[in-house]
Parts: sequence; C-alpha cells; structure tokens
Amino acid sequence: MRLIARSPFVRRLRWEFATRILLLSWIAFVGAQKIEFTTIEPGHSQVLRFSQAISKVSIADPEVADASVISASQLVLIGKAEGSTTLIVWDDQGNYRQQRILVRRSVALHQVMLQVRFVEINRIAIRELGLDFLVKDRKIGSERVDVGGFAGNVVGPNDPLGLSEIVDFFIAVPTQNLTAMIKALEEKNLLTTLAKPNLSAREGSEASFLAGGEFPIPIVSGAAGMQTVTIQFKEFGIKLKFTPMVLDSNLVNLKVATEVSSLDFENGITLSGFRIPALSTRKTETHVDLEEDHYLILGGLYSQEQVRAVSRIPLLGSLPVLGRLFSSTSFSNKESELMIMISPQIIEG
Repeated sequence: MRLIARSPFVRRLRWEFATRILLLSWIAFVGAQKIEFTTIEPGHSQVLRFSQAISKVSIADPEVADASVISASQLVLIGKAEGSTTLIVWDDQGNYRQQRILVRRSVALHQVMLQVRFVEINRIAIRELGLDFLVKDRKIGSERVDVGGFAGNVVGPNDPLGLSEIVDFFIAVPTQNLTAMIKALEEKNLLTTLAKPNLSAREGSEASFLAGGEFPIPIVSGAAGMQTVTIQFKEFGIKLKFTPMVLDSNLVNLKVATEVSSLDFENGITLSGFRIPALSTRKTETHVDLEEDHYLILGGLYSQEQVRAVSRIPLLGSLPVLGRLFSSTSFSNKESELMIMISPQIIEG
C-alpha cells in the first residue's frame, strides 16, 4: 500500500475552499429568504405579481389585511385596518417568499375635540322677558351658516324671535354670540350649566358620553326549584355619540346620535318580587357640517313642574277649618328645557 503525505499547505487550502463554499451557500440562502415590504392604505387593494406559479398563501393577521389568489401568478392584497402583518407565498416547487405588509394611511388623520355643554334653561321666564332664542326655522347671528335642512334665515337685530314649536331642533350659532348670551342668562338665573365635558376623537372614530346612570335588572335562569338570579345593569340618561370627519381647514362633518331615556316605573313589570322599570326613550341621529367656533344646539327636551306655595297668618292659619280664612295658596308652573351645545375644534395631526 502506498501512503501519500499531505503537506499543511494543502490541508489549509482545502479548508479555506470548503469554508468559502459554505459562506456562499449561506449568502444565497439568506438572499432567498429576504423579506420584502409592501405598504397599502386601509380600504385599498393592490395586485402582487410573482414569477412562479402560486401554490398557496398565508397571512398572519387577517384583521389587518387579506389576500386572495386571482390567477396562477397573481394575488390581490386588501388593506383592512392600520397595523402590520406577514404574508407568505408558496410556489409550485415548494419554495416560499415572505412579505411584510404595512397598512397605514398616507395622510395623517386629524384629531377633533368636541366641546360639549349641557344647560338647563327656564323657558317661562325667558318667554316673559322676550329673550327666547329657541327659534324655529331661524338662526341667531350676523351671517349664514349651513347646517343641513334644519336651519332657516338669519335673524337680524330688529327681527322678532319666535318660540320653538318643534320637539327637536338644530341651530348653528357663532361661539362669541352664544357665549355672551349664556353669560347674560346665567347672571339673571335663567340658565344653569350642568356639565361641560370635552371629548377628543380621531376623525372617522366614534366618541361617546353618558350623563345618567345604570339601574339593575335581575336575570332569572335555571329550572324550577334550582333558579339563580344574576344582576345586569342597563344605562339610562342622556347618551351622545359623535363621529367627526374633517372636510376643510375649518369645516367638520359631524355624525351626531342622541338618546334620552328615563325610568318609567308605571309601565314596569314585577319579576320574582323585583319591580323592574321600563325605559322611556327618545332617539335622534343626524349629519351636519359645522365650522370651527360655531355651536350646534340640540334642544326639545322639556320638563314641567308645578310648585305649590302656602302663605298663612301665624297661629290663626293653623286652626282647623277656620285656618283657610287666614291663609292663601298660590301655584306656579316651572317649565325648563335641557339643551346640548356642541362645538368642534380641529387639532392638527
């Protein structure tokens, strides 16, 4: 047998050659697995084309984006919600490609802050003073502001103001005019501000507010003799929901939904010994275009109360039967209205 001795130089050369082969193989593998990035907007679609026939596709988060094969080498990508996910596409040879899908808007969305004011106004006192600005088919101010089909003509300084006869109304009032009027009515104790919340929402998103409470409702479950009672709570009061959309630099489209509900024990039911009240509910929904520094006013939520006052002469007025001769009774009606005032402010995104 013949032995061939290999020098250290030959062994080192072979080692370097093998190392370079492995390195090139690794680079080729990494290049084949390189992840591509695709950007798409929510609600938009995009066609992706591949050089090989598509065998199957998989997307990690179908809530963000979706993909469907439309031909042998094409698929359509649909952006659904802002976020990111991963798309994997296999060809008919078993190879696959990964793509990182970024779903985002090309233009930053604005933030809209809604200044809401709940006020209660004494309608009888305002009617007596001739200061009623709850107008029908009119608006207060010196210029016209369109708020859909609810508003009418502008009320000038010398025009008479009439009392509103409709249940729900919408009028647009410039902020500076309304602020001065509210301050004057508060000084005369004709108007009371109940709440002044500020709600912020990104355009296209919903903001909500509840001024009210929750009442318990017993829920009976199980068969006879094995019944269990659980308590659920249902909201009542004044609910407001807003969805703003910026149309221009100072113009906002508002989708406004209001719901006013109160407990109605008279029409309630008795269940397992519990008296469950019914809900008396009024709802309305509208779309309006409103400028910044203008208020949208929602009204028509009335309440009436009769106050009985008794005046009597001390001692004599307390005598049985004869006491009526030394006392007098007066009745007064209190008529109030709850109004909701909304003013949008655009916050740059």
